[in-house]
Amino acid sequence: MVRREPTGVLAHSSLQAPKMVPRIDYERIFVLDEDSNLLGEYALRDDCPLESDDLRRAIPVNGMRHLVAFYQGEYAFTPFRVEDLWFIVLTHGVPPIEDRGSIGTLLAAMRVHLPPSLSPAIAAREDALRDREHEAAEREATLSRREQRVSLLEAELRSSAITLRDLESEVRTRERRVNALRDYAVQMQRSLRATKSKPERGPAPDGTTAATSESSSSTPP
Repeated sequence: MVRREPTGVLAHSSLQAPKMVPRIDYERIFVLDEDSNLLGEYALRDDCPLESDDLRRAIPVNGMRHLVAFYQGEYAFTPFRVEDLWFIVLTHGVPPIEDRGSIGTLLAAMRVHLPPSLSPAIAAREDALRDREHEAAEREATLSRREQRVSLLEAELRSSAITLRDLESEVRTRERRVNALRDYAVQMQRSLRATKSKPERGPAPDGTTAATSESSSSTPP
């Protein structure tokens, strides 16, 4: 039975859908994680010309949307979101809308029974995410410690500035005291020099000192 693509499919994608083909061939199923990293693939036809590199080039720049196909030539990539994984069904031609529900049901069952070969890849992705989260937590802790050290240094700097101002005030007070003492010493030296520079009185003509003559002249005869 030949399946025909309904015309309404064109409204589901910004890219032009491939021309109608006589039959729909299911070529591959790609399994991607939430970050669109390839975890594995299933080859349904050995002669399929498209591979995972073609899928990467065909993914829209704004990302994938559930059941919204994107195209490369006559081939369609139809994404199915199942829990935390993407199943990209590669077909030659576009799967009819009425078939996509049953495909999604099969893929959901497939998600439960993934082969062990995919488990290490998923576990590796989860480990990488945990490692990145641990590194981010360590960077945040380091940044927090640095911020605390900066706060302590700022507090010490403010305390040192206050201490410096107090020391400067004390130095200015001591300078004023030293200047006052120096001025006092200069004045004392000047007074001593002035005292030493006064002339001493000589002896009177009769051989007595001036003080004795004055005393004698003041005594009545």
